[in-house]
Amino acid sequence: MFKSIRWKITLAFVLLVLATELVIGAFNIFGIVNNYHREFSDAVNSVFTTDIKNDLLAAANEITIPIGDDDGSSIVIEESSYNNVNLINNVLSSHAGALGITASRIYFILDGSTGEVLHSSNGAAETEPTPVLLNALAGEESRETGITKTYMDYALPLTNGDTVKYVVYINDNCQMQISLTRSIINILWISLLLALIVSAVVGSLIAKSVTVPIQLLSVQARKLADGDINALQKSDSKDEIGNLTNSLIYLAHARKQSSDQAMGEKIKVETILQNMNDGILAFDMKGKLIHFNREAKRLLNRQYLDDIKFNSFFKEINANITLGDLLYMQPDGSVEREIKLANQYLRFNFATFKVDNKVGGIIVIIHDVTKQEKLEQSRRDFVANVSHELRTPLTTIKSYSETLADMPDVDRELQIRFLDVIASESDRMARIISDLLTLSELDENQTYIKPPETIDVRKMLESIVERMGMTAKKKSQSLTYHPINEVPVISGDYDSLERIIINIVSNALKYTREGGRIEVYSSKVYNDICIKVVDNGIGIPEDKLPHIFDRFYRVDRARSRDTGGTGLGLAIAKQALESCFNGKIKIASEFHKGTEVTITIPVAE
Repeated sequence: MFKSIRWKITLAFVLLVLATELVIGAFNIFGIVNNYHREFSDAVNSVFTTDIKNDLLAAANEITIPIGDDDGSSIVIEESSYNNVNLINNVLSSHAGALGITASRIYFILDGSTGEVLHSSNGAAETEPTPVLLNALAGEESRETGITKTYMDYALPLTNGDTVKYVVYINDNCQMQISLTRSIINILWISLLLALIVSAVVGSLIAKSVTVPIQLLSVQARKLADGDINALQKSDSKDEIGNLTNSLIYLAHARKQSSDQAMGEKIKVETILQNMNDGILAFDMKGKLIHFNREAKRLLNRQYLDDIKFNSFFKEINANITLGDLLYMQPDGSVEREIKLANQYLRFNFATFKVDNKVGGIIVIIHDVTKQEKLEQSRRDFVANVSHELRTPLTTIKSYSETLADMPDVDRELQIRFLDVIASESDRMARIISDLLTLSELDENQTYIKPPETIDVRKMLESIVERMGMTAKKKSQSLTYHPINEVPVISGDYDSLERIIINIVSNALKYTREGGRIEVYSSKVYNDICIKVVDNGIGIPEDKLPHIFDRFYRVDRARSRDTGGTGLGLAIAKQALESCFNGKIKIASEFHKGTEVTITIPVAE
């Protein structure tokens, strides 16, 4: 019933009248209470002046001098409590009218040492020990007239020196105030009831005069919403209803135009969203999915998304976020979460969107950051590996140095052996640092700064095989070069290509057993120069091949360190080949049978 405008207007009118009545009644009650308490304070102030207080003190300290006996005995001065109380009472009773002493406002005369009631205006034998009375018994004049209290009181100590002899105490239990307040409240209830009836009738009549035309207009507006533009006729009325009718007619004609424009914009936005590289999810205030694009389905690897709810879905994928976190904790900000889903790393950006200047829901942007995450992991691994590789020789150098320092009388042979180890580890660190600098230069493409040189690949390979043949002979290995066909002369960084081939041949020599065979081939295949290094060494396990070009990666760490490897050679070779020659390097290997490394360099036409 109260959803109708008519009843809302009636209710508002009734509530306004009731509120007015209540405010007026409250002010009246407050005024009466305040006036009653102020009257008590004024009465006390007007009666208990300095003169009256002195009269009361004199009465409290009055002494009696009896007439002496005829026998000539001495006169004894006596102080009679009964006489003093009568004298005090006489002073108080003479001002009872000014104090407003009634059945509800009473004065007491109490003993200053015991607090016993010696006299009261209504014959009461005792009174409550209020804080004001206790202060007076302690020698302090005090009063309480707060309007929140259910009583008012005043206490005056009558002293002799530092001793409190009597206390004049006035107490008002506010019964007159309470009785008057109740009468006013009863009158207020009756007036409120009458105001309720009158305001309800008047408010209903006023509301009806407004709502009946609106109801008629509402019926016509529904027809208009269904597409019947002629449901409304232009109104000649100059009031608000007439203006509303004409506005609705204008709205109906403008609606079709704006609807067509909105449809066009919707199609544009839909096309943009469906072709974005990022996934889009949109949720309403209840967490229901209201929009998504194809990329979101692909990234989330779900065929259907229509049935998902915000809280349950992001709990399922461990996003650690709820609808309430965004709507109430971060209403104007954005929140970011990174989640690993299957083999993908996804970054979710959550933000609220507004509709009519109010939060209308949540939009979620999904970024595929798998490549970035892998690069970051590679960077972390690289830093960890560098730290580890440098720490090992440093630890060895430190240990041997400390040993030599602690053993000054060590024999010469042992001293030379220790120094050889230190020198060897220092060389190893130097090689690691040199390789790192080379990689850094390659990463920044600094090798292109060098002017290109003419490179005869066949002569380079013959020279390398000849130089490294001595190393092969030490292990009784066979190192041979086989040119398959003529290889054209190319231009580029001579030192880089030579270092690449030396590194590969050196690895073949290291990881081939004594008596093994290493063969180097060169040929031109279509538009590429092909260089192969084939050995029958220990080979590489199949599961290790994908990581063979990673920095600091070693198939057999212990053996690599024994042979002086840094774990950076193949990484440098691959990076230098790609940076300087736009070439490629591939490794094929079979464990315990041998390895084949193939380098291809494109030749410009």
